[in-house]
Amino acid sequence: MAWMESLQIWLVDERAWLIPLTGVIAAISVFFNWLYAPFNRTTTLSRKTIEALKPGASGLAALSVGEFIDMRRALKADLEEELARATAAEKSQLMARIAMLESQISNPGAALEEAQARIAELERLLDRASNEIGTERIEEAKSALERGDYTAADAIFAELEAQNDLAVSAAARAIYGRGEVAESDVRWADAAQFYRRAAQLDPSYRTLTKAHEFTHWTGDYARARGIGFELIEAAEREGDQPNLAMAKNDVAMTLRALGAYEESEALYRAALAIDRATIGEAHPDYAVHLNNYAVVVKAQGRFEEAERLYREALEVGKATKGTDHAQYAKHLNNLATVIEAQGRYSEAEGLLREALEVDRKTIGTSHPHYATHLKNLAGVLATLAKVDEARGLYEEALAVFSKSLPAQHHYITEVKEGLAKLPSPTPA
Repeated sequence: MAWMESLQIWLVDERAWLIPLTGVIAAISVFFNWLYAPFNRTTTLSRKTIEALKPGASGLAALSVGEFIDMRRALKADLEEELARATAAEKSQLMARIAMLESQISNPGAALEEAQARIAELERLLDRASNEIGTERIEEAKSALERGDYTAADAIFAELEAQNDLAVSAAARAIYGRGEVAESDVRWADAAQFYRRAAQLDPSYRTLTKAHEFTHWTGDYARARGIGFELIEAAEREGDQPNLAMAKNDVAMTLRALGAYEESEALYRAALAIDRATIGEAHPDYAVHLNNYAVVVKAQGRFEEAERLYREALEVGKATKGTDHAQYAKHLNNLATVIEAQGRYSEAEGLLREALEVDRKTIGTSHPHYATHLKNLAGVLATLAKVDEARGLYEEALAVFSKSLPAQHHYITEVKEGLAKLPSPTPA
């Protein structure tokens, strides 16, 4: 299949003249390891419930929170039944899926809204594939989506991607759809790969922002840097100023991770200046950018300045998003880190425990951001000589990271190093 891979690379590289000149069809043929067999379990639902879940004119489903919880509990029971018969290789995937369902059940309002929006987006992508796939299969896949089963949609996107006569724009949509499926399942490395490939075929702000985000979160900062500057160019080309501020903020975050603090700080300042001129200082995105700017200030040892910025971001976020929001937990976590850096460990501990409580109600306990906050609290507890609790938190964080991040990710390394530094457990 080497000739097909070479052809794909050539088509992507030459798209600037090839697509507008001939509308040529890209030859994309890639074999995938099938990952979804353990999840191909459905729950029997009434037609009324299925119809209620379909997106209406507003783009969101009419399903009630109670019905959503019932569906998630039924799916969880189904997967737990499957778990008892699963192979060792299947069990980790099933357990990750069950953990996600538990998170959705614990915070059904936000989970329902996210699921409805994702279903609506995936259904739009499927509708655009009806000519290649056929109406019957599209409707079957959509019905499966409405039961919370992404398997059929993923199979269709994979088939579209592999068809030799698939147009480049259709391939980009299909690959982007696979990225959304992987993101939904907290398979960040897979999501990063899919979004990067979609961005190669369709280098728009929409695809590049996803490609940059997940490449960054998987720890591939050098590659994320290159994608990030493409993202800024796309935002400038499309002329959306708030998007340009977001792009500059995102690239600044990657530059900070690479240790390019001065370049990072300059981009953060530029993003905040655009924010003030467009969305204003009482906007949740402004709070996010201010919070991220504080991170690079802290990295340069300017702790008092960073603390002031973190507290300002926390107040704006609290006023706009409230205290039961995942972003509020991030603000709490980051404020705790600069307080810890100043030696106020007990105060940092309190903030981190509060952040974890918010996480449990919002993103759940299987999300990498939750594990990051666990890791940070474990470090503080280790300093306070609360060794046994620190060990437990490190181990819990490691389990979450191992399911969602590449094995070489620095978060995994940091957790292992933290565990190694703890004294041996006291014999019972």
